[in-house]
Amino acid sequence: MSFQAIALGLLGLSTVGSLIRVIIGPTIWDRLLGIGLGASKITLGVILLAITIPENYLLDLALLFSVLGFLVTVLMARFVERRGIL
Repeated sequence: MSFQAIALGLLGLSTVGSLIRVIIGPTIWDRLLGIGLGASKITLGVILLAITIPENYLLDLALLFSVLGFLVTVLMARFVERRGIL
């Protein structure tokens, strides 16, 4: 088993942990933290996959995931801050 396969497996397990935080988080801020963590872990997974499979478009996809994850986190935080609890 290669290092990349082990790293992708561990990253997948930790992504499940952040998904659990999104589902059972007691506050909305815990859920937002889980969304941010999930987005960064998916970005890291795509980067590891780009190292394993040398394709140019995967790095562009990783950049897209990181920007979208940041925007979702910021926009959800602004929505919750202005309107209160969902």
